Amino acid sequence: MNTLQYLVAERAEISPQHEALVEHNERYTFNEFHEKVNQLSHYFLEKGIQKGDRIGILAHTSIAYPVVTMGILQVGAVVVPLSKSMTPYELDSIITSGQLKAIIHHNEFTSVLEKAEQTDGLSFTLKIEDAKEFTTQFSAYNPNTPEALPEVLPEDLALMMFTSGTTGKSKGCMIAHGSVSAFLNSGGQEERANIDKSMRYLFVHPFFHMSSMSILFMCINTGNTMVCSEETDPAKVIEVIEKENIKMLFALPPALKYIVEELEKGDHYDFPLKLAVSGGTKVSESLIEQYDRNGMILAQGYGSTEAWIISSWHPQMGWKKVSSAGKPAPHVEVKIVDPDTRQEVPTGEKGEVLVRSPYLFKGYWQNEEATNAVLQDGWLAMGDAGRLDEDGFLYIEGRYKDVIVYGGDNIYPDQVEEVVLAADGVLEATVVGMPDDVYGEVPYAFVVKQEASALTEEDVVNFCKERLAPYKVPTVVFVSSLPKNSVGKVLKNEVKKQALAHA
Repeated sequence: MNTLQYLVAERAEISPQHEALVEHNERYTFNEFHEKVNQLSHYFLEKGIQKGDRIGILAHTSIAYPVVTMGILQVGAVVVPLSKSMTPYELDSIITSGQLKAIIHHNEFTSVLEKAEQTDGLSFTLKIEDAKEFTTQFSAYNPNTPEALPEVLPEDLALMMFTSGTTGKSKGCMIAHGSVSAFLNSGGQEERANIDKSMRYLFVHPFFHMSSMSILFMCINTGNTMVCSEETDPAKVIEVIEKENIKMLFALPPALKYIVEELEKGDHYDFPLKLAVSGGTKVSESLIEQYDRNGMILAQGYGSTEAWIISSWHPQMGWKKVSSAGKPAPHVEVKIVDPDTRQEVPTGEKGEVLVRSPYLFKGYWQNEEATNAVLQDGWLAMGDAGRLDEDGFLYIEGRYKDVIVYGGDNIYPDQVEEVVLAADGVLEATVVGMPDDVYGEVPYAFVVKQEASALTEEDVVNFCKERLAPYKVPTVVFVSSLPKNSVGKVLKNEVKKQALAHA
């Protein structure tokens, strides 16, 4: 398998009657999943979709998302996942810059499309129904694979994923079929044949994020059941986990924290969840240990939209390495270079993380300048500060542009956040540099504490004093919430902006 075009078809041949997709009372086997993909493929061909056309998906986490995604890929078109929090202005920008041919959307996003000014340039838009109604929406179309499908090659684009924009204007990452297929094939063919029918994966994290999209392809490849849910309330998520016998899920650290806190409030005998996976931002040691105390493994991965997967850590690698991002994935090379000279630094020394692998993106869509700024001689510059230890474990210590320069000393916010999050009673925290007349910048920790906690700001400061060098101890400010983007990442620039406005 060198492309994603027939990924569902191949899985349907291996395990046709195994449950593939679940949402509420709607349940598809892999054979039914394949038929839905075929019906949607016939629809796209009828609408004149051709190989290479870019089709946006603006939808919530649902049984429809995987079907639409694989239908687009089967006809040779390019999937463009769109953020659920997208404004009409942002949508206009992507329609224009990405030269979209069509947008597939749920009803809740109709108003966004109506207010956008560039939708007249689309060939069509398609409103997809929810759950039960979606099951029959394309039933008039042939459930067999279309005969006139274009040949899709490994170098052809599969995805155009726009970056989340926490570090600047969004850019379209071009991801080829061959890159994703190489990632899926790294597990070997034996993994595809020997499926564990008890492995049921819960999708609550949005599909437009790289992590969920990669896990979607992995689940199809290995034959795991995918349960889709829009639930965000921790108690409701726990209900779904218990009802559907969920074994695995992915979520960002704040969501995982709320889930485990809720879990500890009640009596959940023989809780089925065995593996939680996180990434996108650093996972605190205290959260990993909290999951371990509750009989669950919390593993973390390091990657990006441009790099796909880079490394991962799980407890079997050893608790001494819990603060690391783990070891590089198969066929991934990592090196650390001096950010100024670009020369490789000795083992253990800090520098910028560079990555080379068969999973890298092809570049930014129609943005050669931005591509050349990060992709040089086959190496992708991550913009992250990190180091490799003598055992080959990668440690991420913040982004270079996030570094707080305190009187000439560098303070990496991730390191301070790790300590703050370990304090009892802290639910969420982020650290940013605030202007200072004497030192240039000083660290501030903006903290959301647990609802019933008696924790004070002074308590957090004293906790940090015991664990950090004096110049790294932050001023602590309690807040009711932290601003986040659509995938749950804290918007540090917004935190800083709000703090300066109230200074």
